Amino acid sequence: MNWFKNKKKTTAGGLVSLEFGPEGFALAYVKRDAEGVATLEHCQFVECPEAEQAQQLAATVKSLGLAGEPVNVVLHPATYQFLLLDRPEVPDEEVREALQWRLKDLIDDDPENVVFDVLSLPDDAYRGRAKMAYLVVIEKKRMQALKVLVREAGLKLAAIDITEMAFRNVGLLATASGVNAALLRLRSTEGVITVQQGEDLYMVRRIELGLNAAQEGFDNILLEVQRSIDYYESQIGKGAVGRLLLLPTKRDSTAVADALRIGLSARIDTLDLTSLFAAAPELDERTQAYCLAAVGGALRQEAVV
Repeated sequence: MNWFKNKKKTTAGGLVSLEFGPEGFALAYVKRDAEGVATLEHCQFVECPEAEQAQQLAATVKSLGLAGEPVNVVLHPATYQFLLLDRPEVPDEEVREALQWRLKDLIDDDPENVVFDVLSLPDDAYRGRAKMAYLVVIEKKRMQALKVLVREAGLKLAAIDITEMAFRNVGLLATASGVNAALLRLRSTEGVITVQQGEDLYMVRRIELGLNAAQEGFDNILLEVQRSIDYYESQIGKGAVGRLLLLPTKRDSTAVADALRIGLSARIDTLDLTSLFAAAPELDERTQAYCLAAVGGALRQEAVV
């Protein structure tokens, strides 16, 4: 399955997005008018164990009147591998085939038991000196289970996405196209920072620190964020990061945002997801944190053919 290729534009209409996690699932539904203006119609996190998610999803879809709607499933980060590697020097249409032969050397699983796709970085990344790509790998049985889950809930699978691309969609709506924009997400024990310019995603970097570390001060988090920005500016070579968006967290993010503003030279803003839409329900920061990837997935303007 090609997750990032063979797509067509679909600007009008609605798109459901789902993210399944160990605590429950997030659902978002975005509608666009003929001009592409987005409205967040539904956004909620349904807390339930994995064993009850199929039943709860079917009930939620029915109650919201979403049966038959297309859905973009955003994979939870814990369910897939995300690897940066040299892109094979072959035409675009042959990249996946070339990596198929290398797969056994890149992952621990049997290649027969996984599905994968490739997200190539823009040609000007790394100052054009190296062609790089991200490899996304997920267990085949997990992919099949998601398809069954969606079908039995009455939705039509339109696309499968990853968290990093969902964040890209959020950044595309929240920032100016010509700006190097960083998005920072902090969980309890880890985080991730992405940098994009318009719709082009240039960097994804994991941070081995989260909000728990902030209890002892923000120095280590600031250091990791600064290292990420320095790497982007020196190695990716696309210029200075002009803006950093702190994405919603499950705890009050005020202290973190203040520390970032003091410690970094880039403009620091906290993101309220509802501000991105012409209309949206009221959502507290905790709910936004749980639904962040689902909202980004629902902002996708392309459907797999």
